[in-house]
Amino acid sequence: MAGKTVLILGGGTGGLVAAHRLRRMLAKEHRVVLVDRTPFYTFAPSYTWVMTGKRDPRRITRDLRSLTKKGIEFAMGEIERIDASGKRVVVAGREFGYDYLIVALGAQYSSDEIEGLGQSWTFYHLDGAEGLRERLQTFTSGRVAIVVSALPYKSPAAPYEGALLLDDQFRRRKVRDDVEIHVYTPEITPLTAAGAHVGERFVELLAGRGIGFTAGTKLAEVDHRSRQLRFESGASAAFDLLIATPLHRCPAVLRESGLAGESGWVEVDRETLAIGDATNIPLGDGKALPKTGVFAHGQAEVVSRNVAAEIADGEPIWAFGGQGGCFLSASAGKAAFVTGNFFAEPGPDVRLRGPNRRWHWAKAGYERLWLWRWF
Repeated sequence: MAGKTVLILGGGTGGLVAAHRLRRMLAKEHRVVLVDRTPFYTFAPSYTWVMTGKRDPRRITRDLRSLTKKGIEFAMGEIERIDASGKRVVVAGREFGYDYLIVALGAQYSSDEIEGLGQSWTFYHLDGAEGLRERLQTFTSGRVAIVVSALPYKSPAAPYEGALLLDDQFRRRKVRDDVEIHVYTPEITPLTAAGAHVGERFVELLAGRGIGFTAGTKLAEVDHRSRQLRFESGASAAFDLLIATPLHRCPAVLRESGLAGESGWVEVDRETLAIGDATNIPLGDGKALPKTGVFAHGQAEVVSRNVAAEIADGEPIWAFGGQGGCFLSASAGKAAFVTGNFFAEPGPDVRLRGPNRRWHWAKAGYERLWLWRWF
C-alpha cells in the first residue's frame, strides 16, 4: 500500500494530540505533518498563573520542532489557502498535498469590532499574561473590571478564575480593601453551557470573596480616556484596570475556503469529525459545546483513531461522547474541578467540586503530566 500523508493544521492541543496518536498508530511509510504559524506551544491553562507570577513562561513553553525526533514532520508558516477539492494547502508560499486533512486551527482573536477593546489587558495569550504580571506589581488601589467581551469565547472558566486569583493576590499583598473587582459578561450565568447549578455555584464563589458580578451585559465600547465601559443597554461602568477577553472568530482561512457554515464556525458531526475551537457543536438544550482544550483533546483522540482505521482499511468506530472537565484555581493553594457529560439529555450533567487543596495539586500535576507526555 502506498504511503498516505495526513496534514494537521494547528499545533495547539487538538493538533498536537492528533499528530502523536497518528504517528504511533500508522506505519512508517505514512507521513504525519503538523503545521503551525509559530514553533512554540504554550500551556494555555496556566496563563492565569503567569499573570499572578506563579509560573515562569519558560516552564510552560515547548518547541514544536522537537517533534521531528518522534517522526512527526513540522512545517512553520501562515496558512494562506485551503483547497479541499484539490487536497492541497498553501503555507507561507509552499504547497502541501495531503490524503487526509485534520483542521485544528482553534479560534482567531480580534478586537476591531469593539472600539477601544484592543487597548485592554488580557491573559488570553502569553504576551498579555506577562504584561499583566508587570502591571499588577504596581497596582495597589482602584477598580478592576474583568469583561467577557462577546460570546462565544474559549476557556469559559478563565475570567472567573482570573477574578478569584486576583482577589487572592491582592489579599496577600494586603491591599484588597483598596481594590474593587467586578466581572461583566453577556452570559445569563457563568459557564452557561454547564447548567444553572454550576453557574449558581460560581456566583456564590465570587460573592463569598467580595467580587461583583453583572450578567447579561454586552460590551459596546471602551473609552480609555474617561476609563468607562459602555454597554449596548446604555449602561456604563468605570474601571482603573481593564482585563478583557478578545473577540473570538473562526479563522479567516476557514471562512474563505468555504469550510465555515452559517454559524460562522465549522459545522461538524458532534461525535466523529470535530477538533477544537473552530467548530460549532450544538448540545441537547440548544447551547453549544464550550470551546476548551479538554474537548479539543478528546475530539483529537477520536479523529486520529478513525483516520488511522480508514488508512488501515478498517471501520472508523470511535465516537466523541461529550465528557470533559476543567480545573479552576480559586487561590494560590486551592482549586475547583468542573466535570461531567455535556452531551447528556435533555441538558448537560455537570458538577463543580471543591475548591480545595486536592484539586489544586491535581491541576499542578496535570500541567506537568501534559507537557511531559506530549513533548
